[in-house]
Amino acid sequence: MTNQETSRELTQIDQRAALLESIRRLHARSHRGMWTIAAFAFTSVLVMLGDRILPPLTPEVKKMLGTPPTSNMISALLIVYAFSAILLVLGRITNASPKTVSFSHIGYLVCFYAFYYLSGVLSENFWAVLATGMTILCLESYHIWTLSMAKIREEEETLALLERRMGLERGHNR
Repeated sequence: MTNQETSRELTQIDQRAALLESIRRLHARSHRGMWTIAAFAFTSVLVMLGDRILPPLTPEVKKMLGTPPTSNMISALLIVYAFSAILLVLGRITNASPKTVSFSHIGYLVCFYAFYYLSGVLSENFWAVLATGMTILCLESYHIWTLSMAKIREEEETLALLERRMGLERGHNR
């Protein structure tokens, strides 16, 4: 065997290893949306138990924070946020955009929980924030999953071609 043939075999082995690693990373990435949903669900459970966990705000703290926004104002902002986020996610899904923004939504949603809490109307609006969050995060999760699965299919096709060139049976030495 010549040095050139050995070099080509090593290159093919390296390419195969890189493809297998890429497929492994893509599988892990495809679950990122589910992790985000789980994190939001956990956060929502903590918020639901908040009156048992957090002490009530003292009059001094309330005075320092000032007058909280009205429930209607917070709800209007929640509706604007929900429609904006859903339209952006649907646009990214439609255009097959590789950009994903799942974990940042948790921060925005927690702010809505906090505003409702500070306004004293969290219990009446908890389910609205939860439903909004789950809708947005499920769409974002679907987007991440479909992008990852499409890329995995491409990588697996490339891997199958490489393995045929190497003379390996499909699935051998994985």
